Amino acid sequence: MSCSHHVRCRSVLLIILALLACCSSAPPESPAQDAALLPTVPASPSGRFTVVSTLDIDVPPPADPLLATLTAATDGPDDPTRYLLDRMIATLPDGTVKTIAIHAAPYVAGYLNERLADIAPRLVAGINAIAQGLSRIATHAVTIETLQIDDSGAAVRTITGARFEVGTTATTIRFADSGLADIVVGTHVFLDLTGHITIGDHAHNLPYGALLRLGLDQAVLPGVEPAARDLATALGALVDCDALGTLVAGRIGLGSPALYRTACQAGMAAIASEIYTRIAAIDDTPLVIAVTGSADGVDLDGDGTMDELRAGRWSGSLGSAASRAPIDAARFIGAKAP
Repeated sequence: MSCSHHVRCRSVLLIILALLACCSSAPPESPAQDAALLPTVPASPSGRFTVVSTLDIDVPPPADPLLATLTAATDGPDDPTRYLLDRMIATLPDGTVKTIAIHAAPYVAGYLNERLADIAPRLVAGINAIAQGLSRIATHAVTIETLQIDDSGAAVRTITGARFEVGTTATTIRFADSGLADIVVGTHVFLDLTGHITIGDHAHNLPYGALLRLGLDQAVLPGVEPAARDLATALGALVDCDALGTLVAGRIGLGSPALYRTACQAGMAAIASEIYTRIAAIDDTPLVIAVTGSADGVDLDGDGTMDELRAGRWSGSLGSAASRAPIDAARFIGAKAP
């Protein structure tokens, strides 16, 4: 019995050792399986991609008068009340009251500035916010696009909207929702053996003024006056025209508070109209953007087709026929559209 027991124990031990040897000699997981999960070089660039482009540009010369209009509101010693007062007086009917008001304006402006905290405590900050917001969207453009590439590399780039980044707030607007046409331009995409993508030279008109108007109304103004969707409403909310009318009438000594209250409201509308007119005038001089693109094409799933465009860069110029400026800081990223 004892011998038989030892034989059985030895047999069981040998079986266990054999099993352990089999487990320890199992082949390791194939590196090829891990490698298949890593990004690879695509064999084809074809597909439809969602693209976001970001451009930092200098203000084109046609837009300079626009920004100068807002600067004029705060650059004088008696501004912003002198700026507002001059536009109020300009709306008065011709006659004795208007003539006297024009001559009295320098003295009245200083008097009003001392009482600005009562009649317009948010006016200076509000105008500065509008000017800074407009300057921001005038020099920093983000476009929402699609890039459709066929098997031969022929491509169509379509800009469908814009994102306006003012402060910490980003507002994305589709052109189709705002009465603007999509920007469509043909080009060609080249893919080399390393996965480097080149997007050929192409050019298109840029409705710069229309984009500024869109950004001003829908991205800048709500940050100044949340309920405002146009400049006249935003400016009107920054000034108490009833109080201003009473102060001006008392200081000039001629004309009723109601007259100057109405002039205040008309002056706000006139300022808004002047700025909108200058914005519209920008597009009287067509601006053209001409660019070439480069990026790294990536195949994420190993199926041979491109899934992402990484580290994209645009190079080229922006301007009119008379004056063109290089684009120094322009980048883009893209991902295959679902």
